[in-house]
Amino acid sequence: MPADNIISLIPITDQSVIEELQERLDIIEHKLKFIDKKPSTLCLEWLNPLTVAGNLLPELVEIAGGTPVLATLGMPSLVVDWDEIQQTDPDVIVIVARGLSVEQSMRQISALLQEPGFADLQAVKNKRLYIADGAAYFYQTDAGLVDAIEMLAEIIQPKQFIFGNEGEGWIKFEM
Repeated sequence: MPADNIISLIPITDQSVIEELQERLDIIEHKLKFIDKKPSTLCLEWLNPLTVAGNLLPELVEIAGGTPVLATLGMPSLVVDWDEIQQTDPDVIVIVARGLSVEQSMRQISALLQEPGFADLQAVKNKRLYIADGAAYFYQTDAGLVDAIEMLAEIIQPKQFIFGNEGEGWIKFEM
């Protein structure tokens, strides 16, 4: 089970903390059992060059109720062409720039907005473009990974999850 894999990566020995983290993941897993739609989700680790987040990010997306696109579990991050993103036409795009806060990522987004056909992507047309804090979450193997999964669950399955991270750990990007 992927959630167990995530817990095993977190270097915590306090059993009560481990149980609390596992309980948080169990809540997500239980709610998602009843959801058939797993939106295609593109996580971008970097915008120049366009880099799809790999390693653990595809697993985090799956646990959070999405289907990762252009990324394979356990494989490194991958530089892609704009055409590849257009061809996959994801339901959701999450910018999780490695080492950058939401504010720092906002300053980097103009190049993406200028790509030909950007406004025609499903994620953009349906207002499903998000920026998450790649500095504080997503790339550490600590308890913040569970926070990252909760954020992705809020983003990918917004009708199912509200953990209160919007505005703090992630924002919806409005054009």
